[in-house]
Amino acid sequence: MSDHRFKVNLSGMIEILSDHLYSSPEVYIRELLQNAVDAIVARKKVMEPSEDSDYEGNIHVFLENGTLRFIDNGVGLKEEEIHKFLSIIGESSKKQLKESDLRSDYIGKFGIGLLSCFMVSNEITVITKSVLSDDAFIWVGKPDGTYTLETYEEGHDAGTEIILSPKEDSQYYFKYETVRDLLMHYGLILPYPIYLSDGNNKAKLTPPVLPWDKENVDKNELMQYGLIMFGTAFLDAVVLKSETGAATGVAYILPYSVQASSQQTHLIYLKNMLLTEKGEDILPQWAFFTRCIINAQNLRPTASRESFYNDEILEKTREELGKCIINHLIKLSWENSVLFNNFLEIHDIALRGIACSDDEIFDTFIDKLYFHTTKGYLTGEQIRNSGENLVYADTTEFKHLSQIFMSQNRLLINIGYIYSMELLEKFAEKYELTLEKVDSDILEEMLVDLSPGDAEYSVNFLSVAEKALASFNVDVDIKQFIPADLPAFYYIDKDAMMYQQVQDAMEQGDELYFDILSSFASSIKKTKPVIYFNVNNPVIMSLLNCEDEKLVSDIVTVLYVQTLLIGGFHLHNNELGVMNIKLLSLFDRCL
Repeated sequence: MSDHRFKVNLSGMIEILSDHLYSSPEVYIRELLQNAVDAIVARKKVMEPSEDSDYEGNIHVFLENGTLRFIDNGVGLKEEEIHKFLSIIGESSKKQLKESDLRSDYIGKFGIGLLSCFMVSNEITVITKSVLSDDAFIWVGKPDGTYTLETYEEGHDAGTEIILSPKEDSQYYFKYETVRDLLMHYGLILPYPIYLSDGNNKAKLTPPVLPWDKENVDKNELMQYGLIMFGTAFLDAVVLKSETGAATGVAYILPYSVQASSQQTHLIYLKNMLLTEKGEDILPQWAFFTRCIINAQNLRPTASRESFYNDEILEKTREELGKCIINHLIKLSWENSVLFNNFLEIHDIALRGIACSDDEIFDTFIDKLYFHTTKGYLTGEQIRNSGENLVYADTTEFKHLSQIFMSQNRLLINIGYIYSMELLEKFAEKYELTLEKVDSDILEEMLVDLSPGDAEYSVNFLSVAEKALASFNVDVDIKQFIPADLPAFYYIDKDAMMYQQVQDAMEQGDELYFDILSSFASSIKKTKPVIYFNVNNPVIMSLLNCEDEKLVSDIVTVLYVQTLLIGGFHLHNNELGVMNIKLLSLFDRCL
């Protein structure tokens, strides 16, 4: 058996990079910056201590007649390194370094960054001279996989110069304004100066002193920096720091409400080089109400250098950054109640989400969070001090039951809002409160049974009412309850509602789904909704005394449909049409 070597189709490889690895051709500037910065770092490592104090890393970019020259005064390459690192795909000069060194010192690792230049240029020229060699070399690579290497006789300082000429469809990426913006976009906070010139225009990107890295952070300066970087006047700013990821930065709190699913633009740097504008990797999911600037040192980039490896260090960093935001909110609630209440008003949902997953946030803020109840919007503290059991219902049931609960001054909590159920469960556990879902047993407490004499007196009425409503598949009962001006109360539990919906679907659907729905219906508990008539109501009392069964039947039907309408229930079985018929019948009686 003989051994064979893989052959790489370089043009195909470039197409893969363009279509799948890199998000845009503009990343070629990022890759050139990354290589330059890593070369400067490498030069510092091989220099004698006496030389180090005189060395200042820098990057120069020249645009001349449409050609781009990208020059760094980094470590440079020796002849054997050129063959190895420029001409073997995936080979990196940093491959043998320890993982700890890669995390702390270098941005890149994979040895494919230079290939990104083929997305904008048909040829890559590299002129390089190693600080450890007296010879300079010129390497010219083409996308067909061929390259030339010669000694560069014109003399060259230590470092590397890369020369690119644009493809016909890539000239935009070689314009002065475009290159300037890309250098600022990717390299704004790099620790080395970047110079750009096209003969007529010159620019210098000087590494800024970042406001969150200062010994004494100035809040006004921090807010002004956010306004400049994002164009938004934020509500507040939180200084971020993670020891694990060696990450620092700032989280700006948005001055308006956003959806949890919304994607915010962030500026996430790795070793001062912009990595991504997406923060899902490094930020907790619940931090969707922020826009962040973060610079990390110890995290690992993916091959595209547009996100991080999801490893333990990233997970720990995410936790630490999230803790910074949490601690800031806790401190804010103590020191600036006006600003905190403003935050709570805007980002109530976000804080609820954090409270569900973080016990410290929950313990701190649960008394300040609001719940929708039959007694209005109450804070956790107000509910806790009410002395009532925590009875809850979803939005549909809450809407149907609120009238009777309100009339009896009973507390019912609407858990239809996001995170309400999770918070209520933690709330009940923390304060050892009784938590129960509204059900027929609770309703029985509110709907009082009739005395034996009244129950016997109502038998005929119930018999007529059952016949009148038989076609609506509803049980009939009579109770006494408040308010007295409520003649009837309709209650349907989850099982009855589900069964009713399936039956409606079976009637309206075709034969294809009938058997499926029929099978599903057989698995549902077959309970019926109940209409409770109120013996305290004058209309019901009159019906109890009425001997005209036809009149009682018509009025009962009208009251049934009216009760459905008041409760906001879905009408089916032509209830509205039946009510109109009964009303016309009553009208005829009057005439």
